[in-house]
Amino acid sequence: SNNVKEFSIIAKDFEFIPNTITVNKGDTVKLNIKSEDTVHGISIPEFNVNKDIPAKGEASVEFVADKSGTFPFKCSVYCGDGHREMKGTLVVN
Repeated sequence: SNNVKEFSIIAKDFEFIPNTITVNKGDTVKLNIKSEDTVHGISIPEFNVNKDIPAKGEASVEFVADKSGTFPFKCSVYCGDGHREMKGTLVVN
């Protein structure tokens, strides 16, 4: 099916809200990410996602969740002391 699952995510020091996203295998996933402060990024290597989010700006990324499993995502732009803790989980059922 060509199901688009759309999510709005807030990126701010040092977290993604929400930090867990659950979709079904085969879904097209669209993430609309808004930074509330500085430049952030989102990286989901298994799905070739690597997108910068401008300071106080927005960015969208779209991909097909073609593998099942639990995939970490993280901030891909150094954003300060808590950068390494800025991560989340993509669950594909």
